[in-house]
Amino acid sequence: MLRYLVLVTGLASVAYGFPAFNTPNSVDVEGNTCPVMDRSGLMCPVLCVRDFSSCPDLIQPSECPAGEQLCDDGACYDNCDDVENPCLCGMPASDFDATYKACPSYSTSVTVKQYDPSTKQEQIEFACAQTWGLVSNNATFGSDTSVALWATNETRTMWGECPVADEPQLSFTETFCLAFYGIIGAEVLLYLLWHVYKSIRERHAAKMRRICSQLPKTQVSPSVANNKQYEKDVVQSGPSSIDIPMIGEGALSASQLPAGSMLLRGYKNDISGIFMYYLTLLSTAAWIGLLMIIVLDYYGKVKGGVAYGLLANSNDSMSVFIFVWHLAAIWLIAMLACKRRLRNYFRIECSLPQARVVQVEERQEEVIMTEGSQNRLTQLVTKAYNAVVLKFGLNIVAESCATQHIGANQFIEYRCTRYVFIEKAGSFECHAFVLGETHRALLDCHGGLTSAEAEARLTRVGENFIRVYVPSFPVGLLQELFSYTYLYQMMCLFVWFYFNYFKLALVQLCVILISAFIKVFIRLRSERRVKMLAERRNQCRVRRNGVWVDLDTADLVPGDVVAVEANMEVMCDGCILRGEAVVDESSLTGEAMPVRKLPLKNEAIAYDPQNSASKAYSVYAGTRVLQCTGSSYGSAPTSLDTMVPVDSAEPQTQILVLRTRTATDKGKLIQRILFPIQYSFVLDEQLRVSILALLAYGGVGFGLSIWLMGHDATSWFYGLFVISQALPPLLPAALVIGQSVAADRLRRQQIFCIDLPRINLCGKVRLMLFDKTGTLTHSGMQFYSVQEIADTTFGNAEQNIEELSDQIQIGLASCHAATEIDQQLIGNPVDVEQFQATGWRIENSREDAHSLDTLVAPDHRTVHVVKRFEFEHARQSMSVAVQDAATGHVHVFVKGSFERIKKMARVDSVPADYDAVTAAWAKQGCYVLALAHRDLGEMDLGSVSRMPRAQLESGCSLVSLLLFRNTLKEDTPQAIAELRGGDTRSVMVTGDTALTAAYIARECGMVDTASRVVLGTIEDDAVVWRDTATDAIVDDINAEIRAVSAQGSQVPQVELAVTEAAFDWLIKSGQIRHLLLHIRIFARMTPQGKITCVNLHMERAVTAMCGDGGNDTGALRAAHVGIALSEAEASIVSPFSSANPSVMSCVTLLREGRAGLATTLAAYKFLVNYAVVMALLLEITQFYFSVIVPEAVWIMVDGFTTSIMLLSITQARTAKKLAPSRPTGQLIGAHTLASIWGQAAINIAFLYGSIGLLFAQSWFRCNEFDSSDIDTSLWWLLGDNYEAEVISIVCLFQFINAAGVYNFGYRYRRAWATNYLLVLMYSTFLAVVSAIALADPNRFGCVFRINCGNTQTVRDLGYSASTVHISEYNNPLGHNVMPRHFRWTLWAMCVVNIIVCLAYEKLVVLGPVGRRVKAWWVAKHGDSKIQFKL
Repeated sequence: MLRYLVLVTGLASVAYGFPAFNTPNSVDVEGNTCPVMDRSGLMCPVLCVRDFSSCPDLIQPSECPAGEQLCDDGACYDNCDDVENPCLCGMPASDFDATYKACPSYSTSVTVKQYDPSTKQEQIEFACAQTWGLVSNNATFGSDTSVALWATNETRTMWGECPVADEPQLSFTETFCLAFYGIIGAEVLLYLLWHVYKSIRERHAAKMRRICSQLPKTQVSPSVANNKQYEKDVVQSGPSSIDIPMIGEGALSASQLPAGSMLLRGYKNDISGIFMYYLTLLSTAAWIGLLMIIVLDYYGKVKGGVAYGLLANSNDSMSVFIFVWHLAAIWLIAMLACKRRLRNYFRIECSLPQARVVQVEERQEEVIMTEGSQNRLTQLVTKAYNAVVLKFGLNIVAESCATQHIGANQFIEYRCTRYVFIEKAGSFECHAFVLGETHRALLDCHGGLTSAEAEARLTRVGENFIRVYVPSFPVGLLQELFSYTYLYQMMCLFVWFYFNYFKLALVQLCVILISAFIKVFIRLRSERRVKMLAERRNQCRVRRNGVWVDLDTADLVPGDVVAVEANMEVMCDGCILRGEAVVDESSLTGEAMPVRKLPLKNEAIAYDPQNSASKAYSVYAGTRVLQCTGSSYGSAPTSLDTMVPVDSAEPQTQILVLRTRTATDKGKLIQRILFPIQYSFVLDEQLRVSILALLAYGGVGFGLSIWLMGHDATSWFYGLFVISQALPPLLPAALVIGQSVAADRLRRQQIFCIDLPRINLCGKVRLMLFDKTGTLTHSGMQFYSVQEIADTTFGNAEQNIEELSDQIQIGLASCHAATEIDQQLIGNPVDVEQFQATGWRIENSREDAHSLDTLVAPDHRTVHVVKRFEFEHARQSMSVAVQDAATGHVHVFVKGSFERIKKMARVDSVPADYDAVTAAWAKQGCYVLALAHRDLGEMDLGSVSRMPRAQLESGCSLVSLLLFRNTLKEDTPQAIAELRGGDTRSVMVTGDTALTAAYIARECGMVDTASRVVLGTIEDDAVVWRDTATDAIVDDINAEIRAVSAQGSQVPQVELAVTEAAFDWLIKSGQIRHLLLHIRIFARMTPQGKITCVNLHMERAVTAMCGDGGNDTGALRAAHVGIALSEAEASIVSPFSSANPSVMSCVTLLREGRAGLATTLAAYKFLVNYAVVMALLLEITQFYFSVIVPEAVWIMVDGFTTSIMLLSITQARTAKKLAPSRPTGQLIGAHTLASIWGQAAINIAFLYGSIGLLFAQSWFRCNEFDSSDIDTSLWWLLGDNYEAEVISIVCLFQFINAAGVYNFGYRYRRAWATNYLLVLMYSTFLAVVSAIALADPNRFGCVFRINCGNTQTVRDLGYSASTVHISEYNNPLGHNVMPRHFRWTLWAMCVVNIIVCLAYEKLVVLGPVGRRVKAWWVAKHGDSKIQFKL
């Protein structure tokens, strides 16, 4: 069986290659028939004589020194006992009719006249006989030389050419072959039996599977109502688990899973399956080992030190290698494809309660960034790819989770979340606990849990600790190597090692291993950082069974009450039950300012931790408490074992644990880091097309190699070389190396990235959205003035607080949420600035149990804050109730946006010109707030504290406007101008008023000073557009836009601005997409509104969002590119974060992104150019002539030139300014293909022109290389000729120059010469190759076997012979030294080739020619790119 399979793989005989369309040495340049050439450098065989006296004079034995004797091999020794006689050919002397002795070897080579390869040995013997005088000089070949051929019955002088023994043949019935058949047959039988056995055991398995939904479903249990905690089980398995129909009856497969669902399949071990699993692992190792044995047998390292000692001969060895190589490749590919499911295939599927392992299958969707930018070919390939993925379920992620038990409870841990088996549902379910939906319901949980309740909940949700597995370096290395990329590289290396290409194979192996080591080191270092971030635990005080105990934070569960101390790290999400705390949330939100947290109110106020209104009462895992009420507790707490109550007072600050582990915001973040969403950039989509094209290209080269190299087993190896060159193993690395370099440069500029693929997206950003406060402007507000309102009339703006009424002073001093820590005010920057302007101070001591704060004026007046409602984005206001200690009156103050306060205040208190005045201040860039007041008189403070917000804030009268100025950052105008010059539209998305935003937009240059700003607001339930300068209504905004566009620059441009209310109305009416790219300012936007705005812009173009990381976090994460101007940890806030709060960071990010994308494309084009030159030019051309460039040239190209020049390309420096365009992101776009194939066409023309020039030389014709007497499998003997020499020189210049061609920065990278590493390497390599091409024979050139030859031949040519030892040349001439004039001519052609390639790239692809062609195409076919005003 194997014999026939091997015979199919390759022919059993050696075929000889020759040029397909011309016969070597047929005619000279004049068309005359070539004379038969002489061949020099041939060595004479041994001459065997009856007696040494019969040896010719030139090889007569010399006199032996004293004490030595002449032995039968013609040399002198002390003793002849162990000397082997070469004339006996290893046979005993008794087999010969006469006794023979060997004449001494003739050390000088001879020249054969009119050499004919078909009678090579006979001609050599005749030439030697003539040289030794055995034949007269006038004799012709064929004359009797009186020297007989070797024979045992010969009695005359004879040649010592031993007969060639019959080549051993592999019968394929040898013991090891029979063992191979037996092992393969037994394995196939075992796998068939296992499959049958497994099918029988699992015939009902489909009914045992369960679908588990990840979407939450609330279920209320009776016990919840009984204990009045409003507790609800949120079971994240969705509806009750459903049965999956049996296969054959419409069974639901994993690929058909609904979105957000998982398929659970239980498995148990089977002794037979365990055996089969380890047999499979052993078989995998055996296939690799078998290939290694065949390779070692090639080098004679297996049996007796003899080459092919195991596989008999070269042809059988090659055929067996090819056969085994294909089988091993198929096996290893199958192992890679099934690696996640392999272990469970050798288990028996069972019901979930019986399972030892649960296989969780989940559909993994791929998010395509900038979808729609693909061309038709990409869309076609993507469609076919998706069809294959769906057909074979390649988009299903399968992960095995071992079942664990705590008592009678069975559970699994999947992606750091616990799923507990619920017998009633028959499935595993994930649990979370909602303890209440209102403040009052949560406050009812102040008593904490009992030990039994806590243990039950711990069983359900798992310990509050996220374990991150980081493998050891050896395991990580194995994980890295077990991938398709490394499998492809390994199979190529096996071919290279087998085909005596081991030197380069070793170089490539070192490069691959070093690259893998570096990648594993970086990956493990990153994973250890995540581990440090995730695996956090500490000791804390918890109320259990009514007493305070010391517990590990890993034991916390929802419902626990935890005591808070200063400087403690919060390990859970919770809410403040008692006391106050100031928390540093920068690690979560990026907000640099500490945040004040307040206790829940004993009211039926809705509580949602994700709602901005509830965040003032919530604390989050990963944040740190800077200060809290009553941080010192006196004595130490009791232990859980003793349950002795603590002597100290009740902790003054307490939190209720709401969520733990991965249910927390931090836990979800860690999950996103550990299990990220798969993003696909258009570059990744087109990589598939590129790989298919290169494989097809390599397939054509493979076929040509088979045809040109003789249709035998040897040609298969040459064909595989072509494929490995057509699809370079470094290609995947080339697409990420630019990102890595850009990330490193960004890091040096204090911009941090946690998602490298997004760097390429930065290079395509067209829309840049900005928050205003803290981003375009400074974070802090400067207090400007207060404008009082009395009797519905505005007074003058007053900057001196002391000149204001007492009522206004109290309002300014109390209506805020600032607090004091270590004599430093903490809180919202506006609140801090407002309070500081009053000159009042906060007293820590409280004179009344009902007061929250005590405030003291400079003149020692005192007020007590009785109640405070925090600022809510939805209400756009906050309020306080304060008691004036002097009068006992309770005053209510409400502060918020001037629009909101106008709606809340009494109508009779609003001045008639209110809108005009506030608009005027906003137009001047002021941040305008309004203050309303109500005097409640003397009343019970307890009653005040119980008043709901709506009642407290009702009936207030407008009393003043509060004016703040928010100044631009110094470099904001420069950044906006550079973005506009870089063809990037800037848009403002802010929570501030539209008029203030318009003022800032003009100041920073986002809106031209001459442009009109038309504001859209809601009036009578519809959007009304008004000119902000004149307040005139614009009836038809669309007509206005069209009119301005038609007249161009002749009239002022129109910029639109909208409030969030108008924005929402436009969305509902369907007009937003038409107007979106005309709107410059989005004002009064809530965090959710910002996310919606970003998503809409992302539909039109690649969109970036820049904010300070506070309420912009959602928008930052939603955008294609999000950059937070925050010193917080980058991974928490957004894909990018900048420690430098300047907007110029956005410019830097875009510059580096464009440079990184351009570098990625340059590296890609360089490697594709390498593939084209190697596969088409070098490989196919040399195969046509049956030559192979010298081994040293291969090593230089693959081992040094490619990798070093690829690295050098990536070191191109970033352009100093943004160019007015973006680099292409398409691997198969017109721009990229024009560059690649234009360069290929130029290189092809010059290579074939150089070969044509060679064939026009009289000294070359009739000295062409003829491989008819060479075994083409001995490839290292096929480079000693002019053809291989010219191909080597030209292609070396082309390889090196490709790096120079793609180093042009165009507009995105700096000038060519500023890439110092590439300039150095480029110049060095060109100088080296020039020296090799131009120099006379020398040591260095002879290493490459270029312009070199045999020592004597070189001397005969008039050159000084190289002292470097090289093997004899394998051609009749004995050298390949080209005449000097031809060397210079060839070098000049190569220089012209370089110049033409550089000029084509610079002037045609990147220069005026390319721009004109693009302009012509756009004029004829239109521009597919969306056009909008910058």
